[in-house]
Amino acid sequence: MLEVDKKEAYLLQKAVRQWESDSLITPEQANRLKETWQVRQGDWQVVTLYIFIAAVSCALMAFGSLVLDEKWIEVLRLKFSLTDGIISTLFAGLTVFLCFQGYRRQQKQAEYSLTGELFWLLPVLSVGVSVVYLGKTLQYLHGNYGIFWLLATVTYGVLALLLSSRLLWTSTLICLIPAYVKLTYYIADDKAFFLGMNLPFRMILLAFIMVGLHWLFRNNRLYKQVKDITWIGSWLLLLLSGWMISIFGNSASWEEWQHVRQVQLLWWVAAFTVLCVLVLLWGIKMHDPMVRDMAVLFLLLDLYTRYFEYLWDRTHKGLFFTILAVSFALIGKLLERRLKKARN
Repeated sequence: MLEVDKKEAYLLQKAVRQWESDSLITPEQANRLKETWQVRQGDWQVVTLYIFIAAVSCALMAFGSLVLDEKWIEVLRLKFSLTDGIISTLFAGLTVFLCFQGYRRQQKQAEYSLTGELFWLLPVLSVGVSVVYLGKTLQYLHGNYGIFWLLATVTYGVLALLLSSRLLWTSTLICLIPAYVKLTYYIADDKAFFLGMNLPFRMILLAFIMVGLHWLFRNNRLYKQVKDITWIGSWLLLLLSGWMISIFGNSASWEEWQHVRQVQLLWWVAAFTVLCVLVLLWGIKMHDPMVRDMAVLFLLLDLYTRYFEYLWDRTHKGLFFTILAVSFALIGKLLERRLKKARN
């Protein structure tokens, strides 16, 4: 009998139900197919995930202590008379070596594993060091830090697509945000507005661009390996930016926002609520549970934010937390129902 994990079992059950509903197989055949696999016992995958997260955290802390303070690099610089350009080149060479080793590991172990994916953290860090010292060599082009963030983004993206690394692609999307922000500030001469948009508005524009690029390349062979990461990240950035706009509007600064009356922001609140509803309806129509559930969560966040803005001083706190308890209980019940459906 085939042993599968819970995620694989869910996909198999979904496929069998779909075949049965399309009359491709009979109910008896569907029952016989369901008896050909069993869910692998134990929670080793969860333990592995926790170990993976701990390893990544330790690696990042090690990177911070070894590289960000630059003490050991400065020791090497003084001992071997290294310039910033040479250090950047050495780490670029190290990146090429690590990527080659990672590619060889992939060929020997084709199946996906968290420990194998952890290896790609090394080129992520080496690329970062290489770009930082390249920036120092060029004096960051007189303060244009966005170009170097963009260079790191492009490097991560190319490596992620060529090596089918989800960790490298996640680094690409994370690096894209500061690259975009820094470039827009540089073009706008560090002013608060870029093309009439404050920072949250610029981020929502970036989210729309990411969604558009996802649709454009969704059938690309190399992109298919990581497209779900872009899809989730795009919608998260879109709704998070919309939520920030509903709070701050198009204010240029914190001081300006403090002088804005809450009533003047009601248009932005209404726009964000409409956005969440439209995203929810679209997720339902397209049968996309991730988009649907994210829209529901941000609708709840919208509700609670409005409460703190308009009703916190006028409503009994016990009533508010009762509403919170009921809403979270409903969410938990919904998730439990979905888990039961997945098991059947």
